[in-house]
Amino acid sequence: MQQNTLNPELRQIMDHANEDYPVGVYYVEPHKMYMNYVRWHWHEELEINLVKNGTAEFTIGDEKIILNEGQGIFLNKNVLHAIRSVNGDDCILLSLIFNPNILFHNDSSALALNYINSVVDDNNMRYLTLERKDMWGRNMLAYLSDIFDANFSQEFGYELSTKSALCQLWLLLLKKCNYKSTPSIGQSKKSTTLSPDEIRIKDAILYIHTHYTEAISLDDIAASIHVSKSECCRCFKRAVNLTPFEYLMRYRILQAADKILQHDRNTTSISELAISVGFNNTSYFNKLFKKYFNCTPTEYRKLSKTEHRDQLSHFGLSLTHI
Repeated sequence: MQQNTLNPELRQIMDHANEDYPVGVYYVEPHKMYMNYVRWHWHEELEINLVKNGTAEFTIGDEKIILNEGQGIFLNKNVLHAIRSVNGDDCILLSLIFNPNILFHNDSSALALNYINSVVDDNNMRYLTLERKDMWGRNMLAYLSDIFDANFSQEFGYELSTKSALCQLWLLLLKKCNYKSTPSIGQSKKSTTLSPDEIRIKDAILYIHTHYTEAISLDDIAASIHVSKSECCRCFKRAVNLTPFEYLMRYRILQAADKILQHDRNTTSISELAISVGFNNTSYFNKLFKKYFNCTPTEYRKLSKTEHRDQLSHFGLSLTHI
C-alpha cells in the first residue's frame, strides 16, 4: 500500500506508484496514534474516507462531524482537517486520496473545466457526508467500496476499474450538488470564502512548522498572521482547541519522537536531540516528552528498536502514522 508524507508546509504529498495512476488507498487507525488523533493537515488531492469500524470525529474549521461505521465523507482540496477516534475506540478508516487528473488528464480541457474545476475551485464545497439513508448515499458508498476492493486486490485491470468507478462517483456528486446550474451542497454550504480562523491557522501552522527549531515566541506567531497576541490565542482555541504555545510544544515533542524513530536512535545525545527541536532546557524537554508519551526520550529510544516498535504510540509523517 502506498505511503504519503507531509511537506514542510503541512500539505500532504502523495507518493503514488506512478504519475499515470494518481490514486492511493490507505488504512487509517486514529486509535493507535498519539492522543487518538490525526494531526491537522490539508493537501492538493481530493479525499474520501469511509469509517470501517468504530466512530470518527472529523474537525473541519470550526465544525465537528461525527461519522459512525458505514458512513463516509468527501473532502475537497486544501480543506484543513483533523481526525480522532471517539472515546478512543478501535476506529478504522479506509481512505481514498486521488488527483482529479485521473478523470481528465488535461486540467485545462473543456471537460475538466466543466466537470472538475466547478467542484475543486468552489470554496462552498468543503465537505459532503455520505450515508446509506438515501439512494444517492448508498450508490456513492457502493462505488467507493468497489474502488477499495479493486485497489486492495490489485487484480488485472484494477486501474481501469478504479477510473470507471471514480467517473460514476464523480457524476453522482455533480448531480447531487447541482453543478449543472447553481452549486448547492445543502448542509456543507457555509460561505463563499474560507473562514478567517482557518486562513490564519494555516499560516500560523506553516510558520511554526518552519521555525519550530528556533526560539520563537507568541509575539512571533501572532506577527506571522498579523493579529494581536490575544486574538492569536483565541483563533487557535477556536480552531484547534490549543493555545499557540501548546501547539508549538506538542509539535516539537512529536518531531523529537519522529527523529528517534526515523533517523537517529543511538548516536545523538538527549541534550542534542532537545536542541535540534527547539528546546534549550533538557530537563524541560524530558518532562514534556514524558507527559506526552508516558516515558522518557531514553526509554522511547530503547522501545524504538524494531522488535519493540509495536509498544510505541503510532505517529509520524505518513498518513498511517500522523
